[in-house]
Amino acid sequence: MKHTLKTILALLFTSATILTSCNKKEEKTETKNFTITGNFLTPYNDTVFFLHGDKKDYAIVKNNTFKLEGTIDNIEEMCGRFRIKPFGNEPRIYLDNGDIKIDFEHIESKGPIPEKFLFTRKVEGSFNHKTWDNYRSFWEENHEKENYSELVLQNLKNNIDSFPNSPMNGRILQAIKDLLNAAQLQEIKNSIDTTTIFKESLREINMAIKSKLSVQNGTTVKNFALKDTEGNIENFYNPNNKFTIIDFWASWCSECRLENRELPELAKKYGDKLEIINISLDDNNEKWKKAIEKDGLIWNNYIAGDLKTEIKKHYGITAIPHKIFLDPNGKIIGINQSYEQIGEILEKQ
Repeated sequence: MKHTLKTILALLFTSATILTSCNKKEEKTETKNFTITGNFLTPYNDTVFFLHGDKKDYAIVKNNTFKLEGTIDNIEEMCGRFRIKPFGNEPRIYLDNGDIKIDFEHIESKGPIPEKFLFTRKVEGSFNHKTWDNYRSFWEENHEKENYSELVLQNLKNNIDSFPNSPMNGRILQAIKDLLNAAQLQEIKNSIDTTTIFKESLREINMAIKSKLSVQNGTTVKNFALKDTEGNIENFYNPNNKFTIIDFWASWCSECRLENRELPELAKKYGDKLEIINISLDDNNEKWKKAIEKDGLIWNNYIAGDLKTEIKKHYGITAIPHKIFLDPNGKIIGINQSYEQIGEILEKQ
């Protein structure tokens, strides 16, 4: 069966949140023992590798099944990652005490370098992973609703009330941080015992609070001197009495490239009152310029270059595409709005 890159990316999103990782925080907890019994729904009889915290293990898969045993000695070891050969990705599971059963499936990419993308289809026996699955199910059922941010926030509050020491409270707050303002994030963080959550979750939550305080509706956008397509260094934003979209993207980001298709029509329709600025997080100038030409981005284009880390930190960018919408005075009036929402605002002007 052939699978396109879009298919693989969609499956990856449903199996794990992109751009986060399991980190190594040595918060001690009561030692827990676990046994993992794995079953491959698509045939695989080779080595499976397992990493959790600083620990590494492996098992030989026979007749599409394997077994692993281990201990959890600190919070970071509750987050595990699997990989198979040839390496394609690392799906995560959240461990708990006891017997855990996992059904796997893999998809092999059709490219010059073979890769197998591994997915967890069912995880039983881990309360931590069940909590994460419940969150994902909640997202699938509700994320298109207009009041989703209110719904998911209340859902998390209920989970904190019921299971105050769960590491998944911080993990879910990390996942929904872009939906909340700084005050909401701080309120939920204050209700969580931060010694019980993953280091990565706490780091990203703190970074989001800091960036939202400096990059929120009503604040003036911060300028950076960036390189344009001609190699000139200049401030990317200069007020010109127009609304402005600042779009952070990259040539390798499939979702960014899909959204790029909407920009030429938006520019054509609202060009008299709208400016578009694209800022790429690419590392490869040649691929960046080819993507600009292919996508028809005939306006101001810049590349973050050496300032990429500073820009991501300041604007709280943990995933792309990431958009900031400015009023004619350079003040932020929206973050990660859809182009449809932006169009509705421009129609009223």
